[in-house]
Amino acid sequence: MRILIITQIFLPEMGALANRMYPFVRELVNQGHDVVVATGMPNYPAGVVFKEYQGKKTMSEKMEGFTVERTAYYTAPRNQSKKSQLRSYLSFLPAVYRSGKRAGRCDVVFVTSPPIFPAVPAMMLAKKWKAKLVFDIRDLWPDEIVAVGAAKEGSKAVEMVRRVERKVYKMADIVSCTTHAFIDTVCSRGVDRKKTILTPNGADLAIFHPREKFNEHVEEYGLGDRFVVMYSGLLGIKHGLETILEAAKHLQDEKGIVFFMRGNGPRKEALFDQAKEMGLDNVVFGGEKPMETLPYLISRADVCVTNLLPDAYLEKIISVKIFEYMACEKPVVAALAGESAKVITDADAGFVVPAGDGKAMADAIRKLYKDRELCEAMGKRGRKHVEENYSRELIAKRLAETLGQLASK
Repeated sequence: MRILIITQIFLPEMGALANRMYPFVRELVNQGHDVVVATGMPNYPAGVVFKEYQGKKTMSEKMEGFTVERTAYYTAPRNQSKKSQLRSYLSFLPAVYRSGKRAGRCDVVFVTSPPIFPAVPAMMLAKKWKAKLVFDIRDLWPDEIVAVGAAKEGSKAVEMVRRVERKVYKMADIVSCTTHAFIDTVCSRGVDRKKTILTPNGADLAIFHPREKFNEHVEEYGLGDRFVVMYSGLLGIKHGLETILEAAKHLQDEKGIVFFMRGNGPRKEALFDQAKEMGLDNVVFGGEKPMETLPYLISRADVCVTNLLPDAYLEKIISVKIFEYMACEKPVVAALAGESAKVITDADAGFVVPAGDGKAMADAIRKLYKDRELCEAMGKRGRKHVEENYSRELIAKRLAETLGQLASK
């Protein structure tokens, strides 16, 4: 079976999307399928094309048994300018269509969203090659756009996205969703439940597993032997990370606790300035790091934290970082609700507090600080839960089987 995968972000770029797609591709190749990834020149998240790809208009790259077809497009930093980001999204469409054409005839076209716009060239290529179309939903657009205040429901921009959404739902042979709540939502919008499948996010257990706590990758941050509370991931709008700073404020009296916020994103400078204004000498910021170093950084943590804004839509998503924390045997303190909260409570792998409640987050962290045996027990339960339910390898195997059955119809 020949499979074309369309994605705006792929290795060597980092982040949740690259971390999701690579295990899928790897497993499809392991099962003997011919896989081509259609994408652009890597630039995420800074919007600057990586040095080794600069100056190239097209590129065909061989990676671990599969091919990556790349075409240059207009790039821009994420979440800084709506106008430049929209231009980047739209310029990717003809670029990835050309990448897809160079890939040649295929049996299945698999496109992942967000952004939702690549669904347009995916539909065109599926029609051209008479291929089956799989639409993979990691976050619902335009729902998320509205939830974070980037656009208003009923606006021209949202209506444009709604039209794409309706068209791809109708044309897709399979609609793949990361959560049960997403499946319920797309079915309420006219998708036949029989053509939906659950393809959750998870952790690549070959990468994310416990490492030595004190290792060379954390030395530069000066964490010493303190109890480390770590946030690892995008410093984005929907994450409401001010809550973590509020928790740090409540814990300033505990001199043995330090907060480590690792990542990059549109809120980084604002969070850094806010921490300075609040006089938080117990918060350390670290930038983006290669994916292979993340397990070493997470392994230095004693507790990992995450947060989402209090919004009905955001209760439908599950943050990828939760699986990575748990895979590294770290207890999780999460200020959120909905599907993400359910993962943690089902595993009994941490504490869930109300979204936006920094005081409650601080209290939960203090409890774990005082009880290291509880920390260890919750961490081990989390790892076991991910192994049994959210291994990227197992999820990829199920997806590969589904695609094989689809192509044979």
